[in-house]
Amino acid sequence: MYGLAGGSVLSVRELTRSQLLALFDLASELAIGRRRASQALSGVVVLTAFFEPSTRTRLSFESAAHRLGAAVISLPDGRVSSVHKGESLADTGVMLNSYADVVVLRHPSDASLDEIRATQLNIPLINGGNGCGEHPTQAMADWYALLRRRPELRDAGPRPEWRISLGLIGTPRRMRALRSFLLMGALHFPHVLRDVTVVSEDPHPLDAELETALGDASVPLVYTSDLRRHVTRFDVVYQNSLTLVGNTYEVLDAAFRVDGDTPLKPDALVMHPLARLEELGADLDRTPHNLYFGQAEGAVFVRQALLLAVAGRLDRARRSEHGEVG
Repeated sequence: MYGLAGGSVLSVRELTRSQLLALFDLASELAIGRRRASQALSGVVVLTAFFEPSTRTRLSFESAAHRLGAAVISLPDGRVSSVHKGESLADTGVMLNSYADVVVLRHPSDASLDEIRATQLNIPLINGGNGCGEHPTQAMADWYALLRRRPELRDAGPRPEWRISLGLIGTPRRMRALRSFLLMGALHFPHVLRDVTVVSEDPHPLDAELETALGDASVPLVYTSDLRRHVTRFDVVYQNSLTLVGNTYEVLDAAFRVDGDTPLKPDALVMHPLARLEELGADLDRTPHNLYFGQAEGAVFVRQALLLAVAGRLDRARRSEHGEVG
């Protein structure tokens, strides 16, 4: 994790499996001491610059920063920034050097990460979602939640019967959370995946990068538009609905709804990055299938761990004999 100090996290490709597991271990320690105050990020200013609507990502980053004693400043809506008046992201990036120590950026443009760094943004930048590109910290929260629920999957060579049949419902090439989860799996946890099935009405739901990563990992891949035909064999179902098309969102067809009437395996886990609409039934909320609330809860602690690593404050994050981290 020490190699992350002072650096940016823009893609799941920039992380290693060992770094991810170390971050997950730290997140678990932070979760144990969640009710205790910590000043490990005292003196650090974290800026959340969100040019696209967000609830969980922005609030979990801000909660993570506050829990560690950081100061937080925010652009919660791009319409209140000078970008709305025509200022370039590059010029905004130059200004942010003077105002913060770490920036978390969310933007509807795939190119936003390059644009904000085009001139002289030289402080750590964390990608909070860029268009249809990536959402690496969501993928971290997702894999953290899955490995906590299924700890046997952490092993580099799990027994074949432990591997999972993964069903992805949606269009990963246009759904950054789904895309990042799958890319992180193919790159860093391929030993976990027995096979991947993409359930989508889109005849080409993956992009070339995803197909290549799965091919390089020798993970069998199936495309289908028939959810009920395949869902009975899925160990993990990752459901999403909102597809970014330009500056608007399209909603997944009702035929792909997952709820209490879906013939899931008894021990199948259902994942979702939230927010949900009609595609995910609330009747699953109180069942063992529900992992999506665990994804949202764990995101705070994963983002705490990442902020500590990027800010170079890992040495200040220690777990006391009473469970306090700080």
